[in-house]
Amino acid sequence: MDKKRHGLAGAQPRSVRTMLCAALTVLALPGCSAPAVEGYQLQAPPEGFLYAAEQGFSGSVIPGRSPSGGGLWLGDIESDEPRTTVALTRYPGGIAEGDAAAAREARARVLKGSPYNRLGPLRTLALADGRPASAWTEERHDEYGRFRSLQVTAVVAYDTVAFALVLDTSVPERMTEPHLDSILASFGLGVTRVHWAAVAVAAGVAGLALVVLARRAGRRQPTDFRSARIPGAKGAGGGTLVDGPRGAYKPQPPGPSPGDLS
Repeated sequence: MDKKRHGLAGAQPRSVRTMLCAALTVLALPGCSAPAVEGYQLQAPPEGFLYAAEQGFSGSVIPGRSPSGGGLWLGDIESDEPRTTVALTRYPGGIAEGDAAAAREARARVLKGSPYNRLGPLRTLALADGRPASAWTEERHDEYGRFRSLQVTAVVAYDTVAFALVLDTSVPERMTEPHLDSILASFGLGVTRVHWAAVAVAAGVAGLALVVLARRAGRRQPTDFRSARIPGAKGAGGGTLVDGPRGAYKPQPPGPSPGDLS
């Protein structure tokens, strides 16, 4: 009987353990979310693309602005040559209204009405972090009029920095505007975010589970109900309490009186 009580007292209720594990899981998983990349970067580049830091677009996309760095994604590599590139160029400070349109017009002047290059209109592209970017498409054809490559340029401004993104590909499967837009749209400011509401709820659940566990453990503390000798009144017999408070009380015969011993 004693061993059974000790076993019940030492074992934590399975339901409480399950509740506690679930609460801790809730606390760990939704409490925060981390981006694929911290900082300004493509958050979802195509599979197999490689990044070369501090290499970017040669020259400046935005007229009158000097870049302060950048990076280059290389993809669809064939015979050691990339067939798709995404150049990122960083500019300190924001950009003025109309800078994106001026950048497109500057590109149009470079092409000088070339029959091999066709510029699309300026349009708005929503990025992963919610920022709007101004974008335009450039189709490139060879002298026979065959579609050779496609380039999409996007310009986006933040509070203290601006970026120009130039995606160029000659892979037929990629040469559609929606596909290239989806790659550029993954650009954004990656920041680890803590969801305090979820943390508070999960912490409350975990705390409640700990309280329930502590109370149940307290009610099941082992009690030693071993046989005890119960002294009787003077001149009377004692007894033995067997097997706990509800056990049978067995009286003992009275011992010899002092007169019997003389």
